[in-house]
Parts: sequence; structure tokens; C-alpha cells
Amino acid sequence: MLTANTQRKIESYLRERSLIPVIGPGVITFGDDDEPLYPWLVKEAAQRLGLNLVPNDLHHLVCEALRTGSKVKDVCYEVDELLRDPALKPGPTLKRLASLAQCRQFFTLGFDPLFLRALNEVRGNGWEVTRAWCFNLKDKAEDLPDLEKVGTFLGYLFGKVSSKPGFHLWDADAVEFVLKLNMQIPSLSNLGGTLANNNLLFMGTDCSDWLVRFLLRAIRQRPLNEEAEADLFVADPTPDGPDHPGTQKEAVFFYDSMRGDISVMPVDPLDFVRQFCDLALDQEPPLSAGVIKGTDVPIPQMEPGIPNGAVFISYAHMDSPAAFQLVDRLHAAGCLVWLDTQRLTCGDHFEHELEDAVMKHCGFFVSVISKTTEGRAEAYFHKERNWAATRALNMPEARPFYFPIVIDETPVPLRHEPRQFNRIDLERAPEGVISDEVCQRLFKLQRDLYPPSSS
Repeated sequence: MLTANTQRKIESYLRERSLIPVIGPGVITFGDDDEPLYPWLVKEAAQRLGLNLVPNDLHHLVCEALRTGSKVKDVCYEVDELLRDPALKPGPTLKRLASLAQCRQFFTLGFDPLFLRALNEVRGNGWEVTRAWCFNLKDKAEDLPDLEKVGTFLGYLFGKVSSKPGFHLWDADAVEFVLKLNMQIPSLSNLGGTLANNNLLFMGTDCSDWLVRFLLRAIRQRPLNEEAEADLFVADPTPDGPDHPGTQKEAVFFYDSMRGDISVMPVDPLDFVRQFCDLALDQEPPLSAGVIKGTDVPIPQMEPGIPNGAVFISYAHMDSPAAFQLVDRLHAAGCLVWLDTQRLTCGDHFEHELEDAVMKHCGFFVSVISKTTEGRAEAYFHKERNWAATRALNMPEARPFYFPIVIDETPVPLRHEPRQFNRIDLERAPEGVISDEVCQRLFKLQRDLYPPSSS
């Protein structure tokens, strides 16, 4: 049960949109029955590894696997295979958490894809509208993007599942992650500022109490007994056990002594998530499917088939948030825009549909260019752009048709755009924020060449 003071703080930070949830393995659920994911994962992985007993958790799974002759990478492989199953759907608790309008930034201490799937399902109708970032043990750490320019964001603080070690599988990994975070956060200004200057709500960490203390110290980048600007909330203190009676009481006492800006809540993590969602949903209704909160960009709900003269948007799915931001600004200018998110329905031959859209029906073609599109030598968006190049051969050279829009710091000259468009000036639109001038130009061109009565 939350204290009145803690509840008031959480409600206030929700209204201000200044609370970032940090989702731990203990609150990750799957399936219609809302089954906890990680205990199921331990059981299934133990069976695949041929273990005679079912360990208590992932740490003991690795220990038992090592004792019987397997290697850590063997456990990683089996866990990765289990989580790759697209039929593994996020549970109702995760989807409810993903629907909170007050939160557009999240971190996770889990390595699974379930909460990412929940965010994309609730906020993007299944499309990849969430910007994911990962801190792992193997690669050089990259700083966070500018979160003010990102829609929904999920940061993996303890790595993301892989067939190879490098994510938080057992206690040895957790220690290394906390050590690496402590050493590198000072040089990662966006990450350090986001974690240190925002109110964080930890739930279901599934780490030992001492490890949580070290993690909080690394995030704060200052002694825990020094007063900080932001509050920390921890919803799962170490439970009492037969070998360590009074552990929970000691943990509460420790955090209560930290100048009042660290609050520990002795509640079951899943019960807390449900209570937390109730508080948030009492303030604002849940997000409808197809809305990216934070940028307030609605995913276009298009009728099947592209209207004549519409602006066709060609983009890599990793660039979905920027593409939707671009679409929103074009809509606001009055443009008729068409995107493929609502067109792929069961039974459609989507390649023929897209080819017809580009070759016959669209009035203008916007090529969303990024490091992703420039970095991939083979991808479906290249086919769309080549169709556009073929279509343009039948048009007068002076007829505006192809609009290259660069959404990041991709350098010029571009390598993978059709050569015949090299002479066209490109537009820089960071994260999809296209200029009013280009929006108005496209609107005027569309009205001149395709009057409303002809669409």
C-alpha cells in the first residue's frame, strides 16, 4: 500500500509528465492470463538444456547449467530462441502500462522484447513506432538520442537478449553492468542527465537489495545521502526470508534515511503496477491504438487504396516515428498523404498494391532518407524509390515529383538514392520536423495539379 505522501508525489509527477518508469523483469507478463515471463523462461530454458531440476531464477539456471557442463553462451542461445517466438505476446498488465498517456519515455532492466512489443502494439498498431536504445557489455556505449525529438522511447539499461553473452542473464552480468554504467555515465551526457534529473519509478527489478543500491548510486552519480533534485521510487524491496529475517524492514529503514528523495514501497511489483496504472488512468484516459504520445502524432487511418494525387511516403520501418511526424505536419498543412501502415491486410498482394500506388496513383513521392536507408544495400524501400525513378521518366523534367527528405545527420552526397534525382535539392527535417515552406509548397502543388474534385 502506498503512503499518502508517496501517492501524492506520483500523481503530481504524472500530471507534470516528469516521471519515467523503469520496468524490471518482475513485472513483465505475457499471454491473456498475464503470466510472469521470467519464471516461465527459466522453466523452458532448463528443459531445453536438459537440466533435471527447475532453478529458482536465471542466475541459478546459469549456475546449474555450468555445473552440468554447459556454457553461458548455451543458456543465451536457448533464451534467445524462446524469446524470438512472435507468438509470445505481451500480457494485459504490460499493455495497460504501455497505454499511459503521461509517459513517453521508459527504461527497462529486463532483456526481453515484450514491453517493446506492448508499446508498438498500443501506440503503433503493431508498427515499430518506439525508439529503442541499448546499453550492453560488448559494444561501445552510445549516448541517448535527444529525447525531446523522439516520440515513444525505451532504453535497455541491462542489455537486450542475444544468442551471445552481453546482456543481464545472471548476477555476474549485473555487477558488470552497474560497474560499466558507473564508469561511463559521466561521459554520456544525455543518458546521465536523463537518469539524474528525472523522477524515476523502479518496479520489479528482480535484483538483490544491495545491487539495487549500487545501481541507484551509479544513476545518481552522487552519494545516496546527498540531496538530489529528482525523486526515486522503488516498488519492490528485498523480501524477508528464512535465512535473512528482517531484510525488508532494514531496506525500508535504509532508504527512508536518504533525505526523503528515495521512497521504497513494500508492495508486490505486479500489484503495484496495477495500482500505478489506476492512478494514471484516473487522470487521463488510455491511449488509443495508433497514437504516439509525446509528439501527439496520430498514425494515419487510411482507406485501402491510394487516392489520386496523394503524397506517397517511402521510409524504413526503423524510421517510423520520424515518418509519422512528417505525415502529421503535411496533414496540418492540408496535404493529402498516404502511408502503407493501414494497407497491408490479409489476402492483399502488397507488392502489386505498392507498385500501383507509386507507378499510377500518387502525385508526389517523398523519400525519407536516414542512416538506415543509406546503410542498407538491399531493402524494400529501394524498390519503391526505383519505381518512382521509372515513373519520373514519363514526366516533364520541370514537373516536381520526387522530394528527398533527410531526417538525421546523413552526409551528402547520398549513395543509395536513384541517380536521376541527384540534382534535386534535399530538405533537412530532423526527426521528421519538416519546414513550413516545404509543406506549403507541396500543398499548393497538390491543389494545382490535383484539385479536390479529381481525387
